[in-house]
Amino acid sequence: MKKGITLIEILVVMVIVSVIAAFSLPMLNKARVKGLKVKTKSIIASLEAAISMYESDFGDYPAFDGGADNSSFVFLLQGPSDNENWHGPYMRFKKEDMDENSNLIDPWKTSFSYKYPQSEHSNTPYLIISAGPDREFDTNDDIDNW
Repeated sequence: MKKGITLIEILVVMVIVSVIAAFSLPMLNKARVKGLKVKTKSIIASLEAAISMYESDFGDYPAFDGGADNSSFVFLLQGPSDNENWHGPYMRFKKEDMDENSNLIDPWKTSFSYKYPQSEHSNTPYLIISAGPDREFDTNDDIDNW
């Protein structure tokens, strides 16, 4: 008798592997999104620390309107600056955390929004917002500092 694997056995194994993949892939994606949210919260916490150092040197937070172009905000934190009060860099940004226009981006490749002064939330002087996984601002999955 010849030893070997039949076509039926191969098909059964393929079906079992497909079923396992079908159940595990959504769970893996959910874990990945949760990890990216934690990373985004960590970036926001680091930005808050850098903004606090900036404020201690200048006596005020960096003024910015919250638009999609945050490159000037990034420059204020990273420098260099000729201002004698500037004792930075307050934060260094990695190349992968920036887009081609020097905007700070979240893990979903969307620019962070920073706004100061702001009047929307009384418990924080400035707002830092990531659009979150759906890449749309003002939705339930936004990640922010308040």
